[in-house]
Amino acid sequence: MKRLITVTILGFLALSASALAAVDWGHDYDAALETAKKDKKLVMVDLYTDWCGWCKKLDKDTYSDKDVEARLAKDFVAVKVNPEKSQRNAKLSKDFGTTGYPHIVFVDADGKKVSEIDGYLPAVQFLERLNKISEKATKK
Repeated sequence: MKRLITVTILGFLALSASALAAVDWGHDYDAALETAKKDKKLVMVDLYTDWCGWCKKLDKDTYSDKDVEARLAKDFVAVKVNPEKSQRNAKLSKDFGTTGYPHIVFVDADGKKVSEIDGYLPAVQFLERLNKISEKATKK
């Protein structure tokens, strides 16, 4: 019985830890900028389409990685933007110079582009890029 209670408690702790690392994906760029100002974070804009296979792979393999999730949740305001869903999103995509998907753009709280990633990256390389982008932003 004691062992069952211990296993149950550990299970709840593991669920709690993973819930803390979950990325709160937004879908409103302007709201993301407001949150970034308030929280003093960078905004990560994931420009994607519903038909993009590499976008789906990025969601499945990279964004679901626990280390990537933790880093995004801690240091970034994450927003997904589908340029095919509205004129506002299409304009953002054009302004960011998107030529293919996925296109991940990092901006400061004023909307100024800080960095970008064109295409898919596996979790390890994506995390390395997140670390470099964060370091670059904090040196300013």
